[in-house]
Amino acid sequence: MIAEGSPTLRRRKLAAELRRLREDAGLNGVQVSKALRWSTSKISRMENGQVAPSARDVARLLKHYEIEGDLAASLLGLVQPDSAKGWWDSYADVLGETVLELIGLEAGATRIRTWHAVMIPGLLQTRAYADQIGYNYQSMEIISPRKVERRTDVRMRRQRRIAGENPLVFEAVLDESVLRRRFGRSDSELMTQQLRQLVKLSELPNVSIQILKLDQSHPTDVNNFIVLSFPSVPVLGPLSSDVVYSENYPHYTLTEDPENAYQYSVVFDLLTEAALDVDASRDYMASLAGM
Repeated sequence: MIAEGSPTLRRRKLAAELRRLREDAGLNGVQVSKALRWSTSKISRMENGQVAPSARDVARLLKHYEIEGDLAASLLGLVQPDSAKGWWDSYADVLGETVLELIGLEAGATRIRTWHAVMIPGLLQTRAYADQIGYNYQSMEIISPRKVERRTDVRMRRQRRIAGENPLVFEAVLDESVLRRRFGRSDSELMTQQLRQLVKLSELPNVSIQILKLDQSHPTDVNNFIVLSFPSVPVLGPLSSDVVYSENYPHYTLTEDPENAYQYSVVFDLLTEAALDVDASRDYMASLAGM
C-alpha cells in the first residue's frame, strides 16, 4: 500500500495530483464543478487536502480528465476509507493542527534533517526531559498535568520512527549549549540521563548526531528547523517534495515551497561541515555524561 503508515501523506499527494491534472487539462475549478455538478468549494477542499475524497469522487474526476491505466490505478490507490486515521489524531485535544500535520508527515518520511540550538529534538528526548519541557509551557499557557502527560506520550510514540520497524534516516546537528542547558530541577541527573540516551541513539546505524561547539563558526542564527524528505513510488514519483518545519512558540510553520526547502538544506549542509564529526560528537556527549 502506498505510504501505508501515513494517511496524511497520502491525502496530501492525492490533493496535489488532482490539482495538477486539472491544470494540465486547462480547466479551472468553476468549470470542473459545473461539469460534475459539484460545488466549487468541494473541488477546492479536495485539491487543498482539507478533505480526503472518496474513491467514487476520484474516479469521476479521473474520467473527466480522461486519465486511465496505471496512473488512474495509482491515484485510486491513494484513496483511503473514511475510517482511516493516524494514531496522532487521537491527540487533537492537546496538539495544534500544524503539529498533527507534522507528525503525519513524519510517519511517512524516509529522512529527517534537523538543527536545534535551544533544546533536544523531540525524537531524541527521554521521558523525563520531555515532561519537563511540557511543564515549562505553564509559564505561557494554562496546562494541566494530564495535558503534559499526553503530549509526552506523543513524543515517546513518535520515537518509533527512529528505533522501530522501517526506521527513517535521522540526522541532527545540535548546538553545544543544548547539551549544557538545564530545564527544571537544579540537579544534573535529568540531563545526565538525557546525554546518555543521545550517546545510545547515536550508535544506531540510521541516526547521526553532530555537535556544533560554541567556539566554532556558526553559519546560522536560526533556533531550529526540520527538513523532511519522502519516498518515491512507481508511476507517481516522489510522494511529496521536501517539507520544512520550524517553531517559535506560539507559531508553528510547515512549508513545502521547493526554494525554501533548498535554502534550509544548504544551511543544514553548512552546519554539518562546521560541527564535530559523528564520532567526535559521540565522544564529547559521552564525556559530558561521565561515561
